[in-house]
Amino acid sequence: MTEPAQVVWTMPELVRTAVMALAVLVAVVSVVSARNTAKKKQTADLLFAVRSDDRLIEASRALKELHHSDNNIRLWADPEHDCKIHNQEAQIQNIRYILNHYERLSVGLQAGIYHEGMLKKSQFTIITRTYEWAKPFMEGVREKTNSPTAFQEFEWLAKRWSKRRLSARKTP
Repeated sequence: MTEPAQVVWTMPELVRTAVMALAVLVAVVSVVSARNTAKKKQTADLLFAVRSDDRLIEASRALKELHHSDNNIRLWADPEHDCKIHNQEAQIQNIRYILNHYERLSVGLQAGIYHEGMLKKSQFTIITRTYEWAKPFMEGVREKTNSPTAFQEFEWLAKRWSKRRLSARKTP
């Protein structure tokens, strides 16, 4: 009589085990593929929403104008500072709106909700430039509120992408 530890595998058992292993592998690949597809869909939805976000477009224009003006937007982080600019409060709200938008985008990216490659290809310039232009304001907010974490996720993303810039696509 054979001992239980010396069980000999028969051909049907080997086939059944191989089929089960293959089924598990297919299931894992399907889950990973579905997750990647969902990530890309979320990213595409975000990109289409950004295109029609009038407030974000206006905020981007306002930040660009402020950057190219003689105003020190770092001072605008102080609510008590009066820059003697028409619609200063609206401009400040625009700056905060765009910074909060990219902060949320960065958090979503870090959480694995968005596909970084798609975002980087479509948003690289606007994100890195927005960071560059808004950095003095962000520093002012951190100083005035004594909150070193203000806009830190957006800063993380902009610096990350600046280190690994987009490469030019070769044309055929």
